[in-house]
Amino acid sequence: MSRPRGFLAVILCFAVIVALTGPGDAFVSPLQDRPAPEFADTTWINSAPLKLKELRGKVILLEFWTYG
Repeated sequence: MSRPRGFLAVILCFAVIVALTGPGDAFVSPLQDRPAPEFADTTWINSAPLKLKELRGKVILLEFWTYG
């Protein structure tokens, strides 16, 4: 199955723009290079609340959701 030429042209233009802008133009968060804050007012589903020191070096999953 071949893709339309227009699709390939769009992909090529996007690749050129990304290559020319480079990582120097990327957004830099004001929180970058600062320590993470401790978790506050959280509900832990399958354990007692932990401190960040206890989680260091481990992969964690944070789920953010709201009722709206």
